[in-house]
Amino acid sequence: MDPRETHMLKNDPDRRVWGIGPQPEFRVSVTLTLADADRLWNAARERLLAAPGASEEMIEETIGPAEAPQLADCVALLCAPALVPGCSVDDFWVDAMPGLPSQDAIAA
Repeated sequence: MDPRETHMLKNDPDRRVWGIGPQPEFRVSVTLTLADADRLWNAARERLLAAPGASEEMIEETIGPAEAPQLADCVALLCAPALVPGCSVDDFWVDAMPGLPSQDAIAA
């Protein structure tokens, strides 16, 4: 397409439209059920320790202490999308499903 023709593209706010036309988008959804908070926290801790400059203080600030883990932060750390060739990540979030027990109830 000639760059002078891009003004003719319909730019709907609901669609990704760049100079080459609509870009396909994909959504991947994963629902996790927590079975072992200790294993989740330890896996997140190991991932953080693998990073350069990691420290116990940084781990506690990021995912909380083992006695009071920030479970959503652990999940986010472990599930953050890896780079996919030819794609960019537009959004990523972790939230708890409504009606589930609180972190305090799980830890008890």
